[in-house]
Order: sequence, then structure tokens, then C-alpha cells
Amino acid sequence: MTDPHWHAAKLIAIYFPQFHAIAENNAWWGAGFTDWDSVRSAKPQYPGHVQPRVPLGGQYYDQSQVQTLRWQVDLARRYGVHGFCHYHYWFDGRQLLETPTNLMLANPDIDFPFCLSWANETWSRRWDGRDHEVLMQQTHPPTHESWRRHFDYLIRAWLDPRAMRIEGKPVFVIYRPQNIPKLADMLTFWRDLAQARGLPGLYVIHQKSYDLPDASLLNGFDAVFQFQPSEAVHSLAYGPHSIRQSALFKLVQRLPERYQDWLRGLRTRYKKDLTLHDYAKVWRAAIEQRPEPGLTTYPGAFVDWDNASRYKNRATVYQGATPALFAHWLGELVKTLPQRDLPENLIWLNAWNEWAECAYLEPDETHGLQYLEALQRALRVPSVDAATAATAQESP
Repeated sequence: MTDPHWHAAKLIAIYFPQFHAIAENNAWWGAGFTDWDSVRSAKPQYPGHVQPRVPLGGQYYDQSQVQTLRWQVDLARRYGVHGFCHYHYWFDGRQLLETPTNLMLANPDIDFPFCLSWANETWSRRWDGRDHEVLMQQTHPPTHESWRRHFDYLIRAWLDPRAMRIEGKPVFVIYRPQNIPKLADMLTFWRDLAQARGLPGLYVIHQKSYDLPDASLLNGFDAVFQFQPSEAVHSLAYGPHSIRQSALFKLVQRLPERYQDWLRGLRTRYKKDLTLHDYAKVWRAAIEQRPEPGLTTYPGAFVDWDNASRYKNRATVYQGATPALFAHWLGELVKTLPQRDLPENLIWLNAWNEWAECAYLEPDETHGLQYLEALQRALRVPSVDAATAATAQESP
């Protein structure tokens, strides 16, 4: 008999919007820059290291074209993805890389669930170790005027019929709650405005990649999701009884963001070699992670990880990733859903198309459609026939 919980799993894939040119990236990195430039520049760092990664058929798509979004949504739906979580970049009224999300909002016929994750960090030249060189500062003014300006954009997504909802409330994800002054007040302000617009409230989730310096920062949140593989690696390196976790790490996390950036920059600048992790070991740790005390905790998953295209010989590489192992470990994670007692059996996947970090499901020259087929097996969704699979590979 088929386990009904296999069919209950809903996979939400993080959707990265860095594959279209914008004026700011032109100024910072050169005319026409997109993340494809980073992807193409990657070099193997050791024998057998698969770099650069090449999209199937050399399909270096442009996300400013609506046909790209249509192709991605169609492909994702065919292979069992439930919805996309778009990264959202907001700097007190100034947006970056918003075109794919705006295309989604402007084309209601693209029938696919979505939500937004506010990646609320300052942008700097971190890829080359110059974190002190700020490109776009994140300020988070704690004022009603600033909060309302942001709300006036977000409400368009929250009122959309395709918006992901939990308990009837549209989902909104925040990456770095510790960066936002008066965060609980901001969320209350937004919830009041949302209810005035006819919504039952908001369902706010923390995208958790390590422990926060103060658990009270999650006051006002409904849930967290475990962002992988960083959350699992952090738990392996800084377990609950680690002196580093309880003292040094939490001390650093309490510093203002600009000082944390400076410290990360030092590490990046003086790091001289690769950091290697075992893919299977990290996956096992991800499955075994405990929920956050007192908060609904959704599990996370990851396809692969290798950021050599950004960090070259200072990259972090997860060794041993294959479509078969991905199918195995994702299947094991799905099996744990019944015991988690979640309002929705969501799994948050890193990622749909984070090519510069090799966290992608999209087809490539090395594996073709095998990672998508692995996803199908793990979720036990109906197989795609040969004719449909051939169509799925066509360029947008």
C-alpha cells in the first residue's frame, strides 16, 4: 500500500532572480553582468571537480523575459515542485532584481504558488573578500513611513490568488531578523494593515541558517524553516554544547551588521584553500535536526552546493552529490513528515536555480534531467513521459 504521506509533501524551491541585467550590476561588475558571468568563469579546483556548470544546451536564459518564467514554472510543475519562494531585495524603498517577481504579478495566467523571502542583508563585494566595500546598504529605518512603503509593495503579492497560504494567511519569509530594529512592532503594523485589506493576517517564517543570538528576535514569527545545507553544517560544527556556539559565535552575532561583514571579509580574504564537506553526512544531519523550541519548524533540503564560481580556490564544496543520493536523502526526509505534526507538509529546497552555488534543479550538461527525475522519485509523483521530457528541455 502506498504511504499517503508521500503525496502530502509539498516542495517549495527557492527561486534566485540574478539572471537578468540591471543598472546597478552594470555599474558594480561591468556592462551586462548577470550571475551567468560568474557561472561561466568557474574553474576546476582539483581532479574530478565538475566546473564550470553548463545549463543544458547552453541555455543561459534571461529572466527579464516572461517566456523564461513560463518555462521554469512549467518544468517545475511537471516534476513535482509545489511552488517557488522568490528572493526579494528591498532597501527602504529601493528594489533590486525585482523583474521576475513583477512578471509573476503581471501575468496571472502563470498558475503556480509563490511567496517572497526578504534577503535583508547589505550588499558588498563579498565574493572577492572586500566586505568593507559596500554596494547597497541595508538600513531598516524603524518608522511607520518606511514600513508602510514596504507594505504597499508586498500587499500586491499577498493579495494575489496564487500566494502561498498557511492557515489562510499569506506566507512571508525573512532571512536576517536580527538586522531589523523593532521587528515585532513592524510585524504587528503589517498584520494590522493586512487585516484592513481583508486578509486574516500574515504567516511569517524565519529562513534559519544558524542560531540567533537572542531567541526573542523570533517574537511575532509563526515558524522557521531550516535553510540547508548551512543550517546542518552549523549544527555539526557548533552543536548545542559547543563553547564556540555558546560564547564566541553568539558574541559575533550581536555585533552590528557592518562589523559582522568586516569579520566575514577577513575570513574570505585570508582563506587560502577549499572547504570540503561530505554530502551524505550533511544530509543526514539535516534530517536529524530538531525543531526550534516553541516554534513550528519546517525541514529544509538541498540539491548540491559548490560556490567555486564565486570564491574560486577559497570555495566551499559538498563532495559526493549525485541524483541518486539526492533522491535517497530527500525520500528519507519525506518519511519524517508525519511525525513533525506540521500545518502543511512543506519542504523548503535550496534551490531551483542558484547556479553560482550549484544548488539547482534545472537541467545541465552533466546530468540532463536526472535531478528533476530524482525529485519525482523522492516525492513519488507521476513520471513524465518521453515526449513531455523532450519538450521540457526546449529553450525558453
